[in-house]
Amino acid sequence: MSIEELKTIKFQLMLSEAEAKAIDDWGSAHKIRSRAEAIRRLCTAALELDAHANAIDEALGSLETQSYSFVERVREMSRHNDPRRNERLALVATRSSENIFSVVNDLTIDLDAVLGAALAIRTADTLDKAVEALRENRRRLQEISKTLADKRAKALAERERLRYVDFQNASRWIEDAVKVSESEIADADEVVVDAVKAWLAEAKAIKARREKEDLAREQERQRQRDEAGKSN
Repeated sequence: MSIEELKTIKFQLMLSEAEAKAIDDWGSAHKIRSRAEAIRRLCTAALELDAHANAIDEALGSLETQSYSFVERVREMSRHNDPRRNERLALVATRSSENIFSVVNDLTIDLDAVLGAALAIRTADTLDKAVEALRENRRRLQEISKTLADKRAKALAERERLRYVDFQNASRWIEDAVKVSESEIADADEVVVDAVKAWLAEAKAIKARREKEDLAREQERQRQRDEAGKSN
């Protein structure tokens, strides 16, 4: 739709008494000057709602699925007391919560678009101004959506890059090194640097080992899936 377009198309619309009254009451409540103007605004709002309806429905379904999956996986893993299991539990919780918040953010954007459309349609002086407000709101939401997507991608890359790196362990390395050192705190620079280097070497080795274990587990799961597929 364009606010520059001339309104030249006419058509006959048959309404029941109840439908006409509902439209007139809506127009009167929002100080809209005519029934034709009220109908145009309601059509515009309906089109905007329809444009986002599928996305909202899918987001709600995804939110329900993510929430259910999160609860079930945490419940299953919480039965184990193995430290490695607890570490995996924390990772699952982090990833699931990020997925849930991503869906909530997407859903919020779509709802913002729909509610913004309804507000603009009801309050603008003219339909042309309402359409312009919708256009501006759509541009704003697109920018927000892109910013959120960029932040998600950055957070995912950062998490994968630092996966298995235990920064609390770094503080323990430094603390132990300083405690056993005979140097004064003011002169402990070399001790601290050596401790960080030792921690970093250990962190690299742990990361490499864990990544190798993850790859082996994934390969085994894939082998089992392939065998199940062949048997079926």
